[in-house]
Amino acid sequence: MAATRSSESGKSPQTSGSLFPQPKVRGKKKRVSKKNKSAWRKHSDIKDIEDFLDDQRLQLRTGGLVADKADDSLFYVDKQNDNELEAPVAKKRKKELKPLKIDQIIAGETTVKPVTGHAPPMGSGKVRRKEVKAKELEKKTGYISKERRKKLKLNSVQAGLKKPQPVREYYDLWGNVETEEKNTEKEEDEYYAQVTGKTRVNVPVLTQIHARKPSVLPKVEVIHPGGSYNPTFEEHQELLQQAVCTESKKLKAEKKLERQARLPPKREWATRKDKLKELTEGLLDEEEDEEEGEEQEGEEQEGEQSIPKATIRAEDKKSRQKRRKEKEQREQEQQKTAEKTKKVQEHEVNRLKTIKKEINALEKKKEERQKKRADIRAQNADKPKRLSRRKYEEPFPEFKLSEELVGTLREFKPEGSVLKDRFKSLQRRNILETRVKAKRQKKYKKKYVEKKQYKEISINA
Repeated sequence: MAATRSSESGKSPQTSGSLFPQPKVRGKKKRVSKKNKSAWRKHSDIKDIEDFLDDQRLQLRTGGLVADKADDSLFYVDKQNDNELEAPVAKKRKKELKPLKIDQIIAGETTVKPVTGHAPPMGSGKVRRKEVKAKELEKKTGYISKERRKKLKLNSVQAGLKKPQPVREYYDLWGNVETEEKNTEKEEDEYYAQVTGKTRVNVPVLTQIHARKPSVLPKVEVIHPGGSYNPTFEEHQELLQQAVCTESKKLKAEKKLERQARLPPKREWATRKDKLKELTEGLLDEEEDEEEGEEQEGEEQEGEQSIPKATIRAEDKKSRQKRRKEKEQREQEQQKTAEKTKKVQEHEVNRLKTIKKEINALEKKKEERQKKRADIRAQNADKPKRLSRRKYEEPFPEFKLSEELVGTLREFKPEGSVLKDRFKSLQRRNILETRVKAKRQKKYKKKYVEKKQYKEISINA
């Protein structure tokens, strides 16, 4: 049964289960089309050609092609004695000392050119390629990669990626500010440029320390000693006197405004003539106006009749001779004026001394004016400038009455506001313009009114 099953399956019983496999029977040769070059390469056997080419390459590497060489380079006659053959030990020693003939042939007659450039570094292919690329980049740009820096044990500063930070001198915070301000700012700018490689934004001039101050006044002014919590009698009275003076000036200004509002200016006051005119207004005006109108109409008619029309006569026309004479006269006058100007210019050369004196006098006047302006500026240096439509108004002096003085700081109640004081100080020092608090506009509520038509519709509905 076993034999029949094996025959049915198509396999011989020996091949399927035997330890010694039978050799394969070679069947028919497979037929393949060789139309294209790809089919030639795929199905053609070129092993013998490849072996031949490999042999030729080997010959070129080891001294050139054997076919091209002479017989003397390939063969030699052995002229050693037979005695040497009997002593094999000595012969072996000599052979050990001398290099082989084949080594001599290879060493002297190689035609393969040596590889140019540096030898590739040891290691895996990826690592080698990375190192070669890093070296090339270093040669071209001077940039050293992280891995290369770690190998060479270099800093970012040593590698040239960062500039070395300048050593900054010790800065004394409580030193002389005025002398050191400019130097410190220059050092800071240099340091900033070296570290960041950028330039600073131009800061407004007034914010800089060494800039010209808008006012001579100090930032915080000390109040009058009379405003202390425990002042002397004299100092307190002085402060009260100042307050009285400011109040009296204010009252005078208000009274003046009231008078000006009540009375018109003197030039607009009514005279006697104006009063008489006002009293006689409306009497006999209409009759006089009618008579004056009739007289004016009669005079206009007479004037129109008396004025004759202008007529052009032949005598009034200019002749050619007259025109020529007028032209000659004009030319003569022009020549005279030109000669006169020339004479004046020639004369001015001789009066150089007087011109110098005049120039010196003008320069002196200019200097005097400049001095006057400088004096006025110096006088008004501590006064606020007018930076807006409104003038700066001094705040009312803060004081305490003699009854309100306590004598101890614990019970003392301060006057005024610190915020207002700082705001006024900014205005006084020409940093802020004088301004007034804007008034809020009243927002009236909307009124809803029902129209008659709307009411009628709602009732009917």
